[in-house]
Amino acid sequence: MVPTVSLYNTFSRAKEELKPGREGVVRIYSCGPTVYRYVHVGNLRTFMLPDLLRRSLEYLGYETEQVMNITDVGHLTDDMFDRGEDKMLVSARLENKSPEEIAAHYTNSFMEDATKLNIRRADQYPHATNYIPQMIALIEKLIASGHAYEVGGTVYYDIASFPAYGKLSRNTTDKLLAGARGEVDPPNARPCRCRCSGIGSTSTPADRTTSSRTTRRR
Repeated sequence: MVPTVSLYNTFSRAKEELKPGREGVVRIYSCGPTVYRYVHVGNLRTFMLPDLLRRSLEYLGYETEQVMNITDVGHLTDDMFDRGEDKMLVSARLENKSPEEIAAHYTNSFMEDATKLNIRRADQYPHATNYIPQMIALIEKLIASGHAYEVGGTVYYDIASFPAYGKLSRNTTDKLLAGARGEVDPPNARPCRCRCSGIGSTSTPADRTTSSRTTRRR
């Protein structure tokens, strides 16, 4: 019998009892690295936290299963405004290597650095490039259901179509300011649905995949 554990719930803003989907087993998904360059100490701190949580839960008698993604496509050079060129392609050009070589090199480097800090390996490391067809299918589903639309080669998510938008961040639509991110809504945005979020773009000749589209990290 494992002891009761309480964790802070960002959604409710309160400590709540942990209730795993399967008794005694806690499954964790944590964000992994974008493998276009070497990580630094500040980056590695991020990956230490889920490892600390796993170790604590296992000490208390829980089993854990951790999944950490490897972002090897779709991270744009302009983090704040989510635009620009894919960082993987930039590194590939600067280092005169293929994007696949860049991804493999910096993934291995990340694993080595994590080991030096005694950060345990996750159980699974899915790579973004292995799931592009699923990303495209999801974006197309959003478009078909009226939750997203394409303007000038970029697909935008229409947050006005999602009444629950902002419940997690507490950032409601009436608090948003046009152009606060450095850009205003696209010229062909839907009437009365001008607040939107870029979620994908059409492919370019530099695309790494054979798909007709590629997705942005979002």
